Amino acid sequence: MSRPETTLLRLAALVLFATPLAAGAQTRPVPDPLADCERFALAESKRDGGTLKSVRIERGDSLIENRFDKTIGGQQVATEYIAFAAVEDAGGKRRARVVCLHAGIPANRAVYWVEIPQ
Repeated sequence: MSRPETTLLRLAALVLFATPLAAGAQTRPVPDPLADCERFALAESKRDGGTLKSVRIERGDSLIENRFDKTIGGQQVATEYIAFAAVEDAGGKRRARVVCLHAGIPANRAVYWVEIPQ
């Protein structure tokens, strides 16, 4: 093979192999702070000996998102979420008002969860 053809083949191979890598880099999961809150609620309940089985925060119009950047009790908090959630525990399923404080990115974790009694 002549020199230009070899260079052209190498360039074509590089493009073919690099394309899937670039596509994979763009499909990273988007952080979901509400999912962090749901996982945190379950973990806290388990740690405290609670009977919480599932939590699903409503992502519709009932969701209130207060963004701020404060240190509360030595813990950085970036967002407060107030919403309704479908909650299931030993008592059954119910719809409850909940509050979750989230540390934001890069911490990307919930730091506080509470169900507001009705």
